[in-house]
Amino acid sequence: MEQDLNKEYPDGSMLIWEPAPLIKPEFRLYYDDTGHVICYTCEKLEGNYVVVDASTYAEGRPDVRVIEGKISTVQAGGFVSKLMREETILQISEHNNINPSQISADTSVECAEADISIVVNKKYKGTKTKWKMTTYELR
Repeated sequence: MEQDLNKEYPDGSMLIWEPAPLIKPEFRLYYDDTGHVICYTCEKLEGNYVVVDASTYAEGRPDVRVIEGKISTVQAGGFVSKLMREETILQISEHNNINPSQISADTSVECAEADISIVVNKKYKGTKTKWKMTTYELR
């Protein structure tokens, strides 16, 4: 039986109670630049995230990865991480019709071209090249 929450007083005034509108939550999975889960939340935090459905949010699996904006379950040996030149990544993205803005250049590392194990800063006078760790799912 539904209770009437509106009340009329003897002086003729009336209290009308209306519930606040329900706002559907947006379930988010935040992840780092390598695709590893940082957290599941409904809060609006800074960083990379994908919107997930309620069941994925409820599961809260820490072993999933986010690859190219999609959730993938981790399987042993199911992923390959590879160090690649930034130019090569851009060529691959163009070939596969991936928007280059989806590839964050700020995660690339500048190295000396003669020896990529030497990370350099802006003051370095020699020839530089940019490298980035990329992760691929084996299917």
